[in-house]
Amino acid sequence: MKDAELIALRHELHRVPEVGMDLPVTQGILVKHLRDGGLEVRCGAAMTSVTAIVRGGAVDRTRLDQVPTVLVRSDMDALPIQEETGLEWAATNGAMHACGHDVHMAVVVAAAMSTYANRDELKGDVIFFFQPGEEGHGGAQRALAEGLLDAAGARPRAALGLHVLSHLLSQGEMASRPGAVLSGSTLVDIVVTGRGGHGSAPHLAASPLTAAAEMVGATTAAAAHAVSMFEPSTVTFGALQAGEARNVIPDRAELSGVIRAFSEATTKTLEGVVRRTVTGIAAAHDVTVEIELRRDTLPTISDPGEFDALLAIADKYGRQVTRLSEPVSISEDFSWILNEVPGVFLLVGARTSDEPNLPSNHSSRATFSDVVLSPTAELVTNWVRERLEGFAASLA
Repeated sequence: MKDAELIALRHELHRVPEVGMDLPVTQGILVKHLRDGGLEVRCGAAMTSVTAIVRGGAVDRTRLDQVPTVLVRSDMDALPIQEETGLEWAATNGAMHACGHDVHMAVVVAAAMSTYANRDELKGDVIFFFQPGEEGHGGAQRALAEGLLDAAGARPRAALGLHVLSHLLSQGEMASRPGAVLSGSTLVDIVVTGRGGHGSAPHLAASPLTAAAEMVGATTAAAAHAVSMFEPSTVTFGALQAGEARNVIPDRAELSGVIRAFSEATTKTLEGVVRRTVTGIAAAHDVTVEIELRRDTLPTISDPGEFDALLAIADKYGRQVTRLSEPVSISEDFSWILNEVPGVFLLVGARTSDEPNLPSNHSSRATFSDVVLSPTAELVTNWVRERLEGFAASLA
């Protein structure tokens, strides 16, 4: 795709953000562009995903299960945020691509079309996957259950995911690291049930609000003492809902938060801390408690060998991928795919200015530069070709 076409596609997608698993307008735009480009396209059954397959022409297909295959994934969904960027192509429907998924989609469409145009020399097959429901809706797990890894016939030998950042990296900077790149996240939902009553007589009631408030501070403190200071992690609560009147002790309180960590062991430790602390406080306050811990994402782990391969490919084509000194505390459900297939996760700086303290991803004022579209698409295309050539050579 020419630069102008790529930018136009990104802006088209940005104007029509959709939230969750049902993204019919977004799906329609992707399907049209990919099919017009000649690609083999399939739509998801349980969600509005799009899978485009490119089959290489320089492949021995006598053993279909041995055909070298790689996977590239883009997320599709937006956030329920009213956009306040002031851009000419800003969304006006109450949702927003505040995490840059419109950029991801445009990049991967361009890479898919470029790969298809050169398919006769391609030494394997490629799954270009566009996934709804990344923002806490379980899209990657649904995709795996639907058979994503069998979409081309042979299981992928490597996978590549990417994410733009509006604030952390310099414009155009590409970065990753071996091991943990992003944190895993466990969603915490707690319902505390007590006995309501008059605010003047708390001894005749059992306040779920008092218990829930104590749970916030105690759990955070207990988590800090349960994990080594050299193991980054956090337990944070962002919502506490209970009661409507100042002089009424409510019957029920609801508490929601997130556990974030960079290893499975630490995640399990913190999940245990939450359960023990909350259960103990509930008993002390004579209230009952329901605790739901839902693993939203795993830590996003780049395979060391795949990380080295990405660096070498970038260098071969005049690009540089920075080695991050430490992981980033955001989370990504591409981690579920990397749990099944060795791969690498690439971060791309897409800031629109050099000013400090720019709005971050998920802000209603977050902006992402069009300048990164073509270079990122080129790197993805080169990664596909070079990894397939490497896998084909290993089978020779």
